Amino acid sequence: MPIALPSLAFGHDMEIYAQDNTGRGYKLGYTLGVNGCGALFFGVVFWRVNRWRRKIDAAQPRAA
Repeated sequence: MPIALPSLAFGHDMEIYAQDNTGRGYKLGYTLGVNGCGALFFGVVFWRVNRWRRKIDAAQPRAA
């Protein structure tokens, strides 16, 4: 999917999964795989951003 994204963004019609698939199970597995990888990636990104924000907040002096 990440390799196909630039081509799809520029309007080229590109297949993102195999033409000869086994039906519903294949599509379900493909969808779960893409969504699972996205959740893992974005989960890590949001976790790190949250950690950075807490570190910045802890470093700033509090007004009394």
